[in-house]
Amino acid sequence: MSQTSPPKTPIKAPKQDPAEILAQSLLRLPQLVKIHQPNNKIFVENLALFQDTLRSLWSTEGKVDFRLHRSRLYLNKARISFPAALQMTATKLMEFLELRKIFGFSFTPKDDLTNEDIVAFVKTVNASQNQPEPAAFLDEALKDNWAAPIMDDNFKIAYLFTDESSEAPGRPMVWNSTPTSEGERARKNYSRAMAEFSKLNDTITATSGLVNFAKSRRVVQDMAESLFKNENILLSLSTIRDYDDYTCSHCVNVALLSMCLGRRLGLTKMEVATLGLGGLFHDLGKVDIPIELIRKPGKFTDLEYEEVKKHPLNSVCRILRLNADNAFKSKLLVAPFEHHLNTNLSGYPESSRRVPVSLYGRIVAITDLYDALTSSRSYRPIPISPEKALEIMVSKSGVEIDSLLLKLFINMVGIYPVGTLLLLDSRQVVMVSNTPAAAEAGRPRGYILEKEKDALKKGELVDLAEKDKNGKFIRNILYCFHPTEFGLIPTDILL
Repeated sequence: MSQTSPPKTPIKAPKQDPAEILAQSLLRLPQLVKIHQPNNKIFVENLALFQDTLRSLWSTEGKVDFRLHRSRLYLNKARISFPAALQMTATKLMEFLELRKIFGFSFTPKDDLTNEDIVAFVKTVNASQNQPEPAAFLDEALKDNWAAPIMDDNFKIAYLFTDESSEAPGRPMVWNSTPTSEGERARKNYSRAMAEFSKLNDTITATSGLVNFAKSRRVVQDMAESLFKNENILLSLSTIRDYDDYTCSHCVNVALLSMCLGRRLGLTKMEVATLGLGGLFHDLGKVDIPIELIRKPGKFTDLEYEEVKKHPLNSVCRILRLNADNAFKSKLLVAPFEHHLNTNLSGYPESSRRVPVSLYGRIVAITDLYDALTSSRSYRPIPISPEKALEIMVSKSGVEIDSLLLKLFINMVGIYPVGTLLLLDSRQVVMVSNTPAAAEAGRPRGYILEKEKDALKKGELVDLAEKDKNGKFIRNILYCFHPTEFGLIPTDILL
């Protein structure tokens, strides 16, 4: 059987998502080439699928870049959202690229691409694994080839600035930025927390036995260490939003915000870490609720809402089955059980209790509500702005939310939280660094973002409460944006 590729017309787009096919092929073909002859039916079918997928993408996209960026996979500039069944494939592919010390592959259109070309590429990729410098080996071996390694992670995710001549001010343009070592450590801790909590959820779903959460505990302790060095690190990380994995990023953000608020209250490092774990596990019981209900885009029916309201008790049951000593677990139970109980003891779980809601429960109630309001949801694609979210929370103060803690929380995050992007009437983009306690109208300080080649850097520090000689604000805010709408991590800029 010939290895030459089949006729190239007409080009048929694969039924499966092309990004998923490329991911599977980049893992599968290096294994198949080791165990099968070139004319093996399974091998030839996989070669044809990979080739047809590339040709289809070339016809619509031109050059194809398949790359890893900040623990996410992208096809050109579009992030790939893998279904649950392919999450393991995505993880293995990231490990595959990291082992070779590259960020992905760039595929340039080639009219006469053959199966022999693909086999040669795959064999070169396999050979790189045994080289002392695999990335350098691939770079040299595939120079000027139709398939080449991507050697660095510096690329623009989004181009978002409208022309200055247009009437609408548009959205700010955001480029990549270079993280500092301290910011990089903090971000890695955030990624570790996301990964460990996701694994914990998967393990709990798959087994009814004791579950080890030692790694999650260690990550939260590391976060507590960072918090006591620089509060802004955790506050800026808490702006991260992951619509595709809302539950996981929400739980990590609630942990971060709770720890910051606990620190403001003067809790010890150990107490802050315990509070953080309570925040991390506050929605653990949602693993017992059908996923289609959690992701329902519309309003719950009465029966569905009753089912959702079980999750605090479910969380308690799940925490009791963690592999840890009972004394420690008892400290973790409080916040997950109480985070939907109001200060007037309404809310749920319903009971005849008259004991006031604990400090940890009142803290997590505030941080849970704030992060939920300011995040995109299946039923609310556009998140509520921070200032509107705080306005809603103030309306609940004293009845549903502890008024004193809410005041402290607002002082902590400010109307414009650390890391928020502000588009000014001057068309400059400012990233918020802090809000002074006495700031008029909650106006923050921040750094004007400047472009340097293809990276961002912080420029002049400006105070948006500054006025001119006539008593008018010198700079006015037109729009407020979440930084992760643009794939931007605030710690990369601020630290």
